[in-house]
Amino acid sequence: LSVLANILLTSVNVVLIVLILAERTTWGMSAADRETYSHFPTLTPGQFRRLRKIMQRSTTEETTELLREGQPVEDLMLILSPRINIEKEGKTYPISGPTFVGEIALLTGNKSSASVSLPKGGTVIKLPLRRLRARMSRSPALSNAIVALFGQELARKVADSAPMERALRRKTSS
Repeated sequence: LSVLANILLTSVNVVLIVLILAERTTWGMSAADRETYSHFPTLTPGQFRRLRKIMQRSTTEETTELLREGQPVEDLMLILSPRINIEKEGKTYPISGPTFVGEIALLTGNKSSASVSLPKGGTVIKLPLRRLRARMSRSPALSNAIVALFGQELARKVADSAPMERALRRKTSS
Protein backbone atom coordinates (compact mmCIF):
# COMPACT_ATOMS: atom_id res chain seq x y z
CA LEU A 1 0.00 0.00 0.00
CA SER A 2 2.79 2.45 0.83
CA VAL A 3 4.44 1.70 -2.53
CA LEU A 4 1.21 2.65 -4.34
CA ALA A 5 0.93 5.84 -2.26
CA ASN A 6 4.53 6.78 -3.15
CA ILE A 7 3.89 6.11 -6.85
CA LEU A 8 0.75 8.26 -6.71
CA LEU A 9 2.53 11.12 -4.93
CA THR A 10 5.48 10.93 -7.33
CA SER A 11 3.10 10.98 -10.31
CA VAL A 12 1.24 13.99 -8.95
CA ASN A 13 4.53 15.82 -8.36
CA VAL A 14 5.75 15.07 -11.89
CA VAL A 15 2.48 16.37 -13.36
CA LEU A 16 2.71 19.55 -11.25
CA ILE A 17 6.33 20.13 -12.30
CA VAL A 18 5.35 19.78 -15.98
CA LEU A 19 2.45 22.23 -15.49
CA ILE A 20 4.74 24.75 -13.77
CA LEU A 21 7.29 24.45 -16.58
CA ALA A 22 4.57 24.97 -19.19
CA GLU A 23 3.29 28.04 -17.31
CA ARG A 24 6.71 29.65 -16.91
CA THR A 25 8.74 28.69 -19.98
CA THR A 26 8.44 29.05 -23.74
CA TRP A 27 9.44 25.40 -24.07
CA GLY A 28 7.36 23.78 -26.76
CA MET A 29 6.35 27.06 -28.46
CA SER A 30 6.93 27.34 -32.18
CA ALA A 31 9.27 30.07 -33.43
CA ALA A 32 6.24 32.03 -34.70
CA ASP A 33 4.54 31.78 -31.31
CA ARG A 34 7.71 32.90 -29.53
CA GLU A 35 7.90 35.91 -31.88
CA THR A 36 4.26 36.77 -31.21
CA TYR A 37 4.76 36.21 -27.48
CA SER A 38 7.56 38.82 -27.51
CA HIS A 39 4.85 41.46 -28.06
CA PHE A 40 3.10 40.39 -24.83
CA PRO A 41 5.91 40.93 -22.27
CA THR A 42 3.61 41.24 -19.24
CA LEU A 43 2.04 37.81 -19.81
CA THR A 44 3.48 34.53 -18.60
CA PRO A 45 4.07 31.91 -21.30
CA GLY A 46 1.10 29.98 -19.90
CA GLN A 47 -1.20 33.00 -20.12
CA PHE A 48 -0.02 33.57 -23.70
CA ARG A 49 -0.67 29.92 -24.62
CA ARG A 50 -4.26 30.25 -23.36
CA LEU A 51 -4.75 33.44 -25.41
CA ARG A 52 -3.07 31.84 -28.42
CA LYS A 53 -6.08 29.53 -28.68
CA ILE A 54 -8.34 32.47 -29.61
CA MET A 55 -5.87 34.33 -31.86
CA GLN A 56 -6.52 34.53 -35.59
CA ARG A 57 -3.56 35.42 -37.82
CA SER A 58 -3.95 36.68 -41.40
CA THR A 59 -1.99 38.51 -44.08
CA THR A 60 -3.76 41.09 -46.21
CA GLU A 61 -3.85 40.62 -49.97
CA GLU A 62 -4.87 44.25 -50.52
CA THR A 63 -5.13 47.38 -48.41
CA THR A 64 -7.65 46.48 -45.71
CA GLU A 65 -9.61 48.67 -43.32
CA LEU A 66 -9.38 47.12 -39.86
CA LEU A 67 -11.27 49.74 -37.85
CA ARG A 68 -13.59 52.59 -38.75
CA GLU A 69 -13.72 55.76 -36.66
CA GLY A 70 -16.85 55.88 -34.49
CA GLN A 71 -17.76 52.22 -35.05
CA PRO A 72 -17.76 49.40 -32.48
CA VAL A 73 -14.51 47.47 -32.12
CA GLU A 74 -14.80 43.69 -32.37
CA ASP A 75 -11.15 42.66 -32.01
CA LEU A 76 -7.97 43.60 -30.26
CA MET A 77 -5.33 43.51 -32.99
CA LEU A 78 -1.58 43.17 -33.05
CA ILE A 79 -0.41 44.56 -36.37
CA LEU A 80 2.93 43.19 -37.51
CA SER A 81 3.28 45.46 -40.52
CA PRO A 82 6.06 48.05 -40.77
CA ARG A 83 3.45 50.67 -41.73
CA ILE A 84 -0.13 51.31 -40.67
CA ASN A 85 -2.39 54.18 -41.70
CA ILE A 86 -4.49 55.92 -39.05
CA GLU A 87 -7.24 58.31 -40.13
CA LYS A 88 -8.74 60.61 -37.55
CA GLU A 89 -11.16 63.44 -38.27
CA GLY A 90 -10.37 63.21 -41.99
CA LYS A 91 -6.57 63.40 -41.62
CA THR A 92 -4.28 60.45 -42.28
CA TYR A 93 -1.29 59.69 -40.09
CA PRO A 94 1.10 56.90 -41.06
CA ILE A 95 2.56 55.07 -38.07
CA SER A 96 5.06 52.28 -37.84
CA GLY A 97 4.42 48.83 -36.51
CA PRO A 98 4.35 46.48 -34.93
CA THR A 99 1.62 47.94 -32.74
CA PHE A 100 -1.66 47.11 -31.08
CA VAL A 101 -4.98 48.65 -32.10
CA GLY A 102 -8.27 48.26 -30.29
CA GLU A 103 -6.69 48.38 -26.85
CA ILE A 104 -8.62 51.53 -25.86
CA ALA A 105 -11.89 49.78 -26.77
CA LEU A 106 -10.80 46.76 -24.70
CA LEU A 107 -10.06 48.91 -21.66
CA THR A 108 -12.97 51.38 -21.95
CA GLY A 109 -15.64 49.75 -24.10
CA ASN A 110 -15.64 52.86 -26.33
CA LYS A 111 -16.06 52.84 -30.09
CA SER A 112 -13.05 53.24 -32.35
CA SER A 113 -11.40 56.64 -32.00
CA ALA A 114 -9.84 56.38 -35.48
CA SER A 115 -9.94 54.44 -38.72
CA VAL A 116 -7.07 52.02 -39.19
CA SER A 117 -5.99 50.46 -42.46
CA LEU A 118 -3.32 47.91 -43.19
CA PRO A 119 -1.41 47.97 -46.49
CA LYS A 120 -1.22 44.97 -48.79
CA GLY A 121 0.99 42.24 -47.36
CA GLY A 122 0.56 43.34 -43.75
CA THR A 123 -0.01 40.78 -41.04
CA VAL A 124 -2.60 41.14 -38.30
CA ILE A 125 -3.29 38.94 -35.29
CA LYS A 126 -6.83 39.33 -33.95
CA LEU A 127 -8.19 38.47 -30.52
CA PRO A 128 -11.99 38.71 -30.34
CA LEU A 129 -12.79 41.24 -27.58
CA ARG A 130 -15.76 39.30 -26.23
CA ARG A 131 -13.70 36.13 -25.74
CA LEU A 132 -10.71 38.08 -24.39
CA ARG A 133 -12.89 39.91 -21.84
CA ALA A 134 -14.44 36.59 -20.77
CA ARG A 135 -10.99 35.12 -20.14
CA MET A 136 -9.91 38.26 -18.29
CA SER A 137 -13.01 38.13 -16.07
CA ARG A 138 -12.19 34.53 -15.09
CA SER A 139 -8.52 35.28 -14.32
CA PRO A 140 -7.55 38.36 -12.29
CA ALA A 141 -3.87 37.61 -12.99
CA LEU A 142 -4.49 37.64 -16.76
CA SER A 143 -6.58 40.79 -16.45
CA ASN A 144 -3.80 42.54 -14.51
CA ALA A 145 -1.20 41.43 -17.08
CA ILE A 146 -3.31 42.72 -19.98
CA VAL A 147 -4.00 46.06 -18.26
CA ALA A 148 -0.28 46.43 -17.50
CA LEU A 149 0.59 45.63 -21.12
CA PHE A 150 -1.74 48.28 -22.49
CA GLY A 151 -0.72 50.82 -19.88
CA GLN A 152 2.81 50.46 -21.26
CA GLU A 153 1.58 50.46 -24.87
CA LEU A 154 -0.53 53.60 -24.42
CA ALA A 155 2.32 55.41 -22.65
CA ARG A 156 4.61 54.53 -25.58
CA LYS A 157 2.06 55.79 -28.09
CA VAL A 158 1.57 59.07 -26.23
CA ALA A 159 5.33 59.56 -26.01
CA ASP A 160 5.70 58.87 -29.76
CA SER A 161 2.77 61.05 -30.85
CA ALA A 162 2.81 64.57 -32.14
CA PRO A 163 0.18 66.95 -30.75
CA MET A 164 -3.01 66.86 -32.78
CA GLU A 165 -4.94 69.98 -33.68
CA ARG A 166 -7.97 68.84 -31.68
CA ALA A 167 -5.92 68.70 -28.47
CA LEU A 168 -4.54 72.14 -29.26
CA ARG A 169 -8.05 73.51 -29.94
CA ARG A 170 -9.32 72.03 -26.66
CA LYS A 171 -6.52 73.71 -24.71
CA THR A 172 -6.96 77.13 -26.36
CA SER A 173 -10.75 77.09 -25.95
CA SER A 174 -10.50 76.51 -22.18
